Amino acid sequence: MILDGNSLTLKGIFEELEVPTKLSLSPESMQLVRKSRQVVENVLETGRKVYGVNTGFGKLANQKISSENLRQLQVNLLRSHAAGTGAYLPQKTVQLILLLKINSLLRGYSGIRLEVIEALMALYNHNLTPAIRERGSVGASGDLAPLADLALPLIGEGEFLNPDGSVVPASDVLDQYKLPKMKLKEKEGLSLINGTQVSTAFAIESLKKIRDLFFTISATGAFSTEVMLGTDTAFRSEIQEARNQPGQVYAGKLLYTLMAGSGYRDAHVDCDRVQDFYSLRCMPQVHGAWYDLIVHAERILTQEANSTTDNPVTLIEENIIVSGGNFHAAPIAHTLDYLAISLSDVAAMSERRIAAFQETSQSNLPMFLMKEAGLNSGFMIAHVTAAALASENKTLSHPASVDSIPTSANQEDHVSMAPNAGHQLKQIISNTSRIIAIELMCGAQARDLNPQYQLAPCSEAIYQLIRREVPYLEADGPLSAHIEAIHKMVSSGGISKIVQNQLESDA
Repeated sequence: MILDGNSLTLKGIFEELEVPTKLSLSPESMQLVRKSRQVVENVLETGRKVYGVNTGFGKLANQKISSENLRQLQVNLLRSHAAGTGAYLPQKTVQLILLLKINSLLRGYSGIRLEVIEALMALYNHNLTPAIRERGSVGASGDLAPLADLALPLIGEGEFLNPDGSVVPASDVLDQYKLPKMKLKEKEGLSLINGTQVSTAFAIESLKKIRDLFFTISATGAFSTEVMLGTDTAFRSEIQEARNQPGQVYAGKLLYTLMAGSGYRDAHVDCDRVQDFYSLRCMPQVHGAWYDLIVHAERILTQEANSTTDNPVTLIEENIIVSGGNFHAAPIAHTLDYLAISLSDVAAMSERRIAAFQETSQSNLPMFLMKEAGLNSGFMIAHVTAAALASENKTLSHPASVDSIPTSANQEDHVSMAPNAGHQLKQIISNTSRIIAIELMCGAQARDLNPQYQLAPCSEAIYQLIRREVPYLEADGPLSAHIEAIHKMVSSGGISKIVQNQLESDA
């Protein structure tokens, strides 16, 4: 993969994370980096006080540092800011952070030497994972604590993370791979830790899972509609086009396509049901609003992956260094919060369908999906589990971005909380995947209770996948293992792959 600071795509990032390559740098970006560094050198010669170059940081920005201490200042910055806590981030997440950091530094605004960027690239290319604590960033002034963990190994300090979760001193690893220990120059420590790369990595990883969930949840809703003898009339394109919302048009088309070829439509030939309840009938509207936010998130995150989020920045043409606030991760925080709110809403709709499976008037099936309800409680408590997860989602979807707290002696008085938004969304994704697993388990049971019609091809493929591991329940038995088995199908992208293969075959 050739990086130039401007051309990363989400598709390219996802492919790189799936099958890592070796990174290289474009000649044009290397030239920009050299020019940007020269601006720093020129400013140093003037002796002017410039934040991040010859001053303290945060509230200490007005304290000028003597020339003989400028390089020690950068080392102290990494050491003092490595104050994160909690577990270590997974290797894939750290590799993504490295990729984003290198790409950002290549844009010619950070005043960092090319050798430092190449040292970061060497870590990536040797598959070395700096040990980064998961907690401690407020998303402004950049993701300081975790990025300090990322940067310390460059100078032979900090630790690397082994695949088994253990850590090893960075100095030992650099010696093993014959990699140099960098001696940082003016501004370079600050450039390494200032930025939104951790928050952005959280968002990109979540977006990849959410894209899979969109197809999985659509197929799950279509499956449930079939086996509860619902109708696809509400999914007709004419209805969606009348609303004039692009996401709804796409979501409705997808649902209608997924139900094509369903024999369950025959149940409506002499049906007296006027219309289905909302969690069936309104899926195009709710899923569509969610889809529009996914598209919006893709645009924001692609832009952020190719952004300068450092401070201060060099302006090469004017030969000056200026301070700003590009480290503030508000675009990422807001995007994460949007995704959390919309996914929680979609999950709540799934919980309502699970509830509908439990009683006869909505599902047209035996109570709690059991032929001998009363003697058997059936799927009663599976629904309670789904309700617990859906309720937790509602708590977690409180926007983290509105919960700013002042830091750095009130100099940094409004922060984004993007990392917290990322942690919340990660848990919502996990909860939602299990809610969907419970709905799919109910759907498969409903299919066996009402087998007289043919499922649509996509629903049939999903049903067969479930039945390879989860049996039909004649009588009560523990459900936890069944839920987790289907959850693996959901979280691995297995259900999503069935849907996308079906769409390709229909194309």
